[in-house]
This record gives sequence, structure tokens and C-alpha cells, in this order.
Amino acid sequence: MINTSSSDRVHDWEVLLKPGVCWFIWDDDGTLVFSSPCERITSIITENMPVESIFPPDIAYLIHEMYRDGSELSLGAGKKIRLTIPGTDLVWPGSISRLSNGRFSLIWAEKEDVKPETEPESGSIQDHIRSERAVRKANEKLNYFNAIVRHDITNLIMGIVGYVDIIDEIVDDEEVRLLLRKSRDLGERIRRVAELTRTYQDLGIRPPGFIEAESSITKILERYEFSEMVTSDVNVTGLFIYVDRMFDAIIYEIVRNSLQYGGKGVHISFSFRKDPEGLVLIIEDSGPGIEPDLKERIFSRNYADRRGYGLYLAAEILDITGISIRETGTFGEGARFEMIFPPDTYRFGN
Repeated sequence: MINTSSSDRVHDWEVLLKPGVCWFIWDDDGTLVFSSPCERITSIITENMPVESIFPPDIAYLIHEMYRDGSELSLGAGKKIRLTIPGTDLVWPGSISRLSNGRFSLIWAEKEDVKPETEPESGSIQDHIRSERAVRKANEKLNYFNAIVRHDITNLIMGIVGYVDIIDEIVDDEEVRLLLRKSRDLGERIRRVAELTRTYQDLGIRPPGFIEAESSITKILERYEFSEMVTSDVNVTGLFIYVDRMFDAIIYEIVRNSLQYGGKGVHISFSFRKDPEGLVLIIEDSGPGIEPDLKERIFSRNYADRRGYGLYLAAEILDITGISIRETGTFGEGARFEMIFPPDTYRFGN
């Protein structure tokens, strides 16, 4: 429970984010709970406390987001994190590491010194930069509010599906059960769409740039959900490509599709070739492939309504920097995706 003896108890939770404080955090039957071995905060928390019981809703939501992002880590791996409330100066840096049994450790660090950005002397440039910052901050806040709404929608859907399950257990009429199954399926579709908005919420927030193709691809293949499920060959050493910063989500979607349709042990290869169009990044798998009449439809909005938005949005993200994607595999022999990079959207080097 929160310590109520302090006259300023509303800020007691900030003690849990002080430099050097360590947490253990995990999912306990759908509830995100945490504990801490630090003696200096034992007056604030007890063992295995739900995150929502001590943190305000906006901070609790951000902690849930960090936990979900950390689920991508392999066992023993870690990465830096920043708990930031968009549109404010509140920042808490730290690191998260994946432990065994689905648990994670969180260690909070000293706040970083942020130097004020220097404004240029030119009035017109200064106004332009000021406007750009305002738009960026507005987008950050919009994404933040969207994230809260998405979180609430997901929780409501879980509640509806729970009631559907209860009704399913107490009725014997098969027609009613059929309607309940359809209701459950619709609820799952809504949940997937809501989750999709989380994946693509940062689209366009940061400007495109050159990234190293090999490190981006390898990072996705090393994710926990793929580490023992797919085999791969990555032959794109030295290639840098000019893409939106959501390019990782494109690779994730293609690998996820390969695993979904090819099954455990599916092999995925990454390579490239040069041709008159520019550079072609090739992704092939050993799955069943894609039927001829679906090769173009899988990237369309109408197809996405029924099968998911992943490939449709992948094509839209690539189009931001003038890159196109097509499927050229042979049905029965595996899928083959080709991304065509114009001459000014790729280079080789260190």
C-alpha cells in the first residue's frame, strides 16, 4: 500500500524511480506486479504490488508499454529505457533486462543533462524550427492520448470477451453458442486492430534516414519469439538503406508471416541484387508460398480488412521514401518479397 503518513503522499511513487532503485517486474495472471529489494522504499511498497496500485494512470500505462517492449529481449539481454511523459520535461532513464521465468529487472539511473537547443539567428529559420518543434510536440501528445484510448479499448474488449465466455458456459442452445463464437471472434479482431495502432503509432514522428540493413534484420530475427522458431541467412553486409524509422516493423511483419504459414523451422534468407531499377532487397522463405491471384491483393486495403493490415501498411511505410514492394515467389515453393530501392535510397559503406 502507499504510505499515507507523508504530507505529500501524492508524490510517494517518485521515490520508486530514483537513481539506483531496482525492481523486479512480471505478469501475474494478467496483472503487472513488481517488488523491490531496496530497503529504502519498503515503507512505500509491499511484496508483489500491482503497478496500478501505486502509480498514477499515465505513469502506470507507460510502465506497461516498457514491459511489453522488453518482452522482445532474449534471455539475459537488456537495453536502456526512458520513461517520458510526452509534452513535459519529466524523464526517468534506466535499463531493463530479461530474467528467467518471465521476469524482468528494472534499474533506474541518474537523469541526463539536457542542453537547450541553440536557436539560429535568422528570423525566418527560427520561426520554421519553432513551428516544427510545436508540430512534433503536438504529434507526441496525440500519440500519447491515442495510446491511453487504445489501452482502455483493449481492457473493455477483455471484459466483454470474459462475459461472453461466462454465457457460453451456462447456455446449451447451439445457435446461441454460434453467435457467442462470432462475438468472440469480432472482439479478437478489434483487439488486433487496437494492438496494430501501437505498433505503428510512431510512423512519421522521426524523419527517414539511412540505416544499416543487416543490423535491422538481425535485431528482428533475434527476438525471443523467433529465436528458436526460424533459421536464416542474412547476406546484406555493408548495405545502408534510406527508410522510415518503422522499417523494423516491416521486417517483423514479413518474418511473422513466414513463421505463421511456414511453421516452426521455416528458413528465411535475405539478399540483394542490382538492376536497372536500382537495388532489390530480396526476402525468401521455405513456406508454401502465395497463390498467383493474391500476389497483388495482399498489399491492398480490401485484403487487409479480412486478413490483417501488416503487409498493406508495410507497403505504405516503404512508399514514404519512394520504395516499392512486390511478391514474386512460386506458389508451392515459398514466398519471395522484393523491395525496390531507387538509386538515391541506398549506399554501401561503414
